[in-house]
Amino acid sequence: MHKYHTLTVASVVSETSDSLRIALNVPENLREVFVFKSGQHLPIQLSIDGKLVRRTYSISSVPGETPLIFGIRVQPGGKFSEFLQSNLKIGDHLEAMPPVGRFHAVPDPQKAKVRIAFAAGSGITPILSIMRTMLENEPESRFVLFYGNRMQSTTMFIEDLQALKNRFPGRLQLYFLFSQEDQELEIFSGRLDKLKVTQLYKAFCKKMIPDEVYICGPGTMLNGVKQALVSENVDESLFLIERYGALVNRKTQQLIPKAPANKKGSLVEVIMDGHKKSFEMAADGPDNLVDAAAVEGIVLPFSCRGGVCATCRTYVRSGEARMATNHGLEPWEVEKGFVLACQARPVSSKLTIDYDET
Repeated sequence: MHKYHTLTVASVVSETSDSLRIALNVPENLREVFVFKSGQHLPIQLSIDGKLVRRTYSISSVPGETPLIFGIRVQPGGKFSEFLQSNLKIGDHLEAMPPVGRFHAVPDPQKAKVRIAFAAGSGITPILSIMRTMLENEPESRFVLFYGNRMQSTTMFIEDLQALKNRFPGRLQLYFLFSQEDQELEIFSGRLDKLKVTQLYKAFCKKMIPDEVYICGPGTMLNGVKQALVSENVDESLFLIERYGALVNRKTQQLIPKAPANKKGSLVEVIMDGHKKSFEMAADGPDNLVDAAAVEGIVLPFSCRGGVCATCRTYVRSGEARMATNHGLEPWEVEKGFVLACQARPVSSKLTIDYDET
């Protein structure tokens, strides 16, 4: 389950000047391994200058559809994304782990739901998969999307969205906002901040009772959307949130205490894919389980290293571990005993983590 598999690139398309749409062929013998839910993402790794580099990208295609499609925003100075833009071509290979993530939705054809989504930039990628899945499989459900970008020319998947609107004109409402282009109506100019979301919700959603609310984008946008909707009496339990771009700043990150409870270090036992391995995590060594395991030659799943993607999610079977930060786990998961290994270190003399626990 936690293994990377080699997939072949079926196509590489410039979605905009600073984004790509990449399609991967999944061979027949791996189809079941790569089954996914709408909204989930793919951990991808490749070798750049002799070093393995990993990133996580959301899937934009829908379950059962081949090839597997994901979108990426090319970040200025982004080692991984710039390499793909400059070098990736049809027939190349990428190493991918099976889809993961709890930002997802499963359709129920018997239900008629109202879903509202707020996306910014590349945050549209998982939202597109969720929208298509729900509209195609729930004939009585409705979907409303507010999608913010700098300008139309940088808007990812705009043709896909317009095609969906043409297919489901009575059940899909699309509203595009641009922060660097003047719009005919002022309400569609600007960013998805608290004030703007409040205006949009009052103008287009006030008479709706949403069943689910999807929010995907950078942290500043997420906070503004949440605050606005809560102020409009939308139940926060309806929110499903995916954070984009929450990178770790090692210089300013407030880490948990460096030394574990046992000053001599901790014995860490790892259960993964039915096998057990163990290693000693020194008190003065790496400050998280992923890096400490790597020193001992044990490779644990990870991707973003920022506590966002949850690729490194694991269950604390015994002992205690604390996280430096958490953007990828829901409160119930933390309460149950899950941690993000890229952000966690033991505070007990012995720790057992279980990747087979779901």
